[in-house]
Amino acid sequence: MNKVIIGIIGGTGNMGQWFEKFFSDSGHTVLISGRKTELTCEELVKKSDIVVLSMPLHASVSLAEKIGPLLGKDQALIDLCSLKETILKVMLEHSSCEVFGTHPLFGPLTESIKGQNVVICPGRGEYWLKWLKKEFIKKDAVVTHMDAAAHDKNMALVQGLTHLLTICMGRTIQKMNIPPDEAVFCSTPVFKTKLDLVGRLFAQDLSLYNDLVGKNRYVKDVLEMFLASFDEAREALLSEKDEDGIKFLENIRNFLGDYCQEGLKESGKILNSLYT
Repeated sequence: MNKVIIGIIGGTGNMGQWFEKFFSDSGHTVLISGRKTELTCEELVKKSDIVVLSMPLHASVSLAEKIGPLLGKDQALIDLCSLKETILKVMLEHSSCEVFGTHPLFGPLTESIKGQNVVICPGRGEYWLKWLKKEFIKKDAVVTHMDAAAHDKNMALVQGLTHLLTICMGRTIQKMNIPPDEAVFCSTPVFKTKLDLVGRLFAQDLSLYNDLVGKNRYVKDVLEMFLASFDEAREALLSEKDEDGIKFLENIRNFLGDYCQEGLKESGKILNSLYT
């Protein structure tokens, strides 16, 4: 099958628009339904081979319950949510069509899918899953199959803890009453990059970050491990005993192994491209 009809519900949003262009550029027909479109989600379902839910998690869950029964066995229902266990369960329970979850690990400002990670969480059926995987791979995306629970556990670190640290850095800057436009004058390239990431987070949809941290049930466990690690680091590095700090740091470096040099090389490329 060369030409496929993809219906994107929530297609007027940023990620919806990104995937509209992605599929259109590949020669497929893309239908869009949103709060302000004439085409309703029910009409879109009837006309589409694949229905994509491109909305926040709570909205995707509600809509999956609504449109799931309208989909036939020859169609597919997928989502673009950042968490997978809940939405995948709902899509499976309320439909008889092919179902799988997808998580593009990039944002709508990304120019190309080349080299970007996309996680697929299988649910039911393989025909459309294999088709979509080929579409991603054709454009040089890195596609990984993963169980929904394993995905959400990984996201507790990759997104939950990462964004929480960025939020807390912003809060610390606020508490120290250091305006960002003043902080940049004392910034190293690394700090400037981190400061830019603080600004980037708060420039976007705050409800998304609230969900990524607060709606992932595994974040609490990761946070407990982080706080324990923080206490260990504070005790070792503020002990005024150099040997304690060095021993603590060497222990971590030994675990990271060869990735230390790889990370040094790759981060150097990023920083050099940004500040040269």
